[in-house]
Amino acid sequence: MSDPVSSAEVFLQVVRARGFTAAAKVLGRDASSLSRIVAELERSLGAQLIVRTTRRLHLTEAGELYVQHAETLLAAHRSAKDAITELVGGEPRGHLRVSMPVSVGERLLAPTLPAFHKQFPELRLQIDLSDRNVPLVEGGFDLALRVGRPPDSSLRAQLLARVPVLLVASPGYLRKHGAPRTPAEIPQHACVTVGGVAAATEWVFHRQGQRERVIVNGIVHTTSPTFAARLAVAGVGLLRTTEWIIRNELARGHLVEAMPLWRCQRAPLSGVPVYVMYAQGATTAPPLKARVFVEFIKRVIASGVLRGESAQPT
Repeated sequence: MSDPVSSAEVFLQVVRARGFTAAAKVLGRDASSLSRIVAELERSLGAQLIVRTTRRLHLTEAGELYVQHAETLLAAHRSAKDAITELVGGEPRGHLRVSMPVSVGERLLAPTLPAFHKQFPELRLQIDLSDRNVPLVEGGFDLALRVGRPPDSSLRAQLLARVPVLLVASPGYLRKHGAPRTPAEIPQHACVTVGGVAAATEWVFHRQGQRERVIVNGIVHTTSPTFAARLAVAGVGLLRTTEWIIRNELARGHLVEAMPLWRCQRAPLSGVPVYVMYAQGATTAPPLKARVFVEFIKRVIASGVLRGESAQPT
């Protein structure tokens, strides 16, 4: 029988690829050998993990349970290799698998990643850009950036920053339509809204202890913050979004704050929290490759966004 780590890796690849043939292409092996490995794994565990049909694979209850343990096994194996690498060479190397929202990767990471690669040339990055909160363990990731407070988890979570939220518009839109003086005037304006579901959106504003909320029906609704920013630059309407989405547009004067006397958060140091989630549990120290990447992300965010609190597991 193959060693437990190799068997777990093959099993998980078959599950992710949803078939032996697709998994074989990824691993560069033939499908029959993968089928034998999974069959041997099932015999060693004394339980059927996968139900094979002509069209697709189905995980049994035992298979669902083993997925979690297999990911834990592989994560522990990677951590052990990383720890030995650190001890021997002191340089981060190997593969680092990271999941993050699309806008974060496109707006923050892409322009700065060459500098990171130059500093750590032996580290290979696998960046998954997705606005779905893919589970770290099941997805095979080492790290995940989450915008907004993450769900309760046994995994380690670290607050990196709180990103300011701003109400903005293009100078051309404000010249033509005027700027709202109070939140109550916002529904009279064309607005661009962002979210998963096209529905009326609540925007909340604060000023000197006052709190006002307005219901906004966007003239355009989109799931993409980057696309929404482009529409606002084109003069389509007002946009309420996080600072890092529009950092370049603000610096170039393509967008300006539309109602500066009112804030989108209660206090100057508040905003949307940005967390990094580690595949390791809260009691396990992350490997060097994860730590250097997180420090890099913190520097990128801090270059124009309010700093977060110090590292703290949740």
